[in-house]
Amino acid sequence: MESRFARVVWVVSAFQGLATAQASWTQVASTGPAARSLHAMAYDSQRGRTVLFGGWSHNSGTNYNFADTWEWSGSVWVQVATTGPSARYRHTMAHDTQRGRTVLFGGVGVADTWEWNGSAWTQVVTTGPSLRYGHAMAYDSQRGLTVLFGGYGYGSTNTYLGDTWEWNGSAWTQVANTGPSGRYGQALAYDSRRGRTVLFGGFGFNGMGGDTWEWNGTSWIQTANTGPSARSDHAMAYDTQRGVTVLFGGDYSNDDTWEWDGATWATVATTGPTAVACPAMAYDTQRGMTVLFGGTNDGIISFDDTWEWSGGPAGPGTPATASAFGAGCGSPALTLSPDISARPIINATGQVSMTNIPSTLAFVSLGWSRTMVGPFTLPFSLLGYGLPGCYLLQSCEAAAAPVTFTTPGTATYSLPLPNWNGLIGLQLYLQGWANAPGANAGNTIVSNGIEWVIGNS
Repeated sequence: MESRFARVVWVVSAFQGLATAQASWTQVASTGPAARSLHAMAYDSQRGRTVLFGGWSHNSGTNYNFADTWEWSGSVWVQVATTGPSARYRHTMAHDTQRGRTVLFGGVGVADTWEWNGSAWTQVVTTGPSLRYGHAMAYDSQRGLTVLFGGYGYGSTNTYLGDTWEWNGSAWTQVANTGPSGRYGQALAYDSRRGRTVLFGGFGFNGMGGDTWEWNGTSWIQTANTGPSARSDHAMAYDTQRGVTVLFGGDYSNDDTWEWDGATWATVATTGPTAVACPAMAYDTQRGMTVLFGGTNDGIISFDDTWEWSGGPAGPGTPATASAFGAGCGSPALTLSPDISARPIINATGQVSMTNIPSTLAFVSLGWSRTMVGPFTLPFSLLGYGLPGCYLLQSCEAAAAPVTFTTPGTATYSLPLPNWNGLIGLQLYLQGWANAPGANAGNTIVSNGIEWVIGNS
């Protein structure tokens, strides 16, 4: 099965390579959400949608705060909700891939936490970080935690904040109060290849910042003093296919695009969207595009244009990544975990581990998509097959790949990858299955999903 699957991978990736665009910004829409700035966006990789909420506009001559929710499919914006969080701006969002929830926190005048499941907003807590705005947030897919840093506190605080918090899906925990100096208007993005949350810039007691920091889950480390000019209110997103953090704009006058590979910053474009501050940006993992919407170039008039950054083809030095998404079923739930030391690198073997296997029969299925299986939208409920609470999370083009048991209840799945450059940048989605006598009518449970992006490093 694996050799046949590898040949299919090669054919598909070859056609993908023919269609790969050169690095450039392209304006892809001028209709959709009303013009705005200070809004927030996050990419829902489970449903293949870029989610936008809220923001601020002065275009009508009076200040207006938005409370609408929109989604970008890659071709059209669709308004999907008008109820949920109160109207707000300078809030933040990040998508929790393991739980399939887009997390929203705070904004001017509020300190609440909400989650969007693709159909409705739910307020989950009102405790956690103090009242603030202009903070930044990113989702750590390896540790399954949403990371929040800084912002401007007001009310009883009225100061630039330098605290770090993490959200586990049920509660906020303050994990650091040292690292970058207190600031607001900074940007965060999670580098899934290196397991680091990257921070750049912002405005604090010393004015604009041009410093780069990384959070490893335990401490902040300053990594660079050279790169983009000092700025705040810019946007960042992590390109999982090419292994770089993309930065655009800030401070009304900047229209430059930069990329951070974990060691150095490089200018990659000086043309594209108009110089803006306070836009929002997210990376579409399904289409390999960085999406940018809105912003303002004078603090008064906002824009309603949508742009995409292709980033160019994957090439030498493209990192392999592995991250979890969705949730498994069973009691305890069948769990598939990425092996960071055995990422999907060409001319090597990618590996994942499976735990909570209730029998001696288990396997892995692989697919090209985590949004569609035939005509059906993923995740697809398996209730009709006697598996209540279980969901198909990937398109399952290759099934029944055997696992190797290491101990009772624990196994590994390994996939040797040939030394073909045509595989670089290809996304694969894995899900575990196990025989579970008596667990349900189908005697089967399934795991969460694993997203692989094949690389050469």
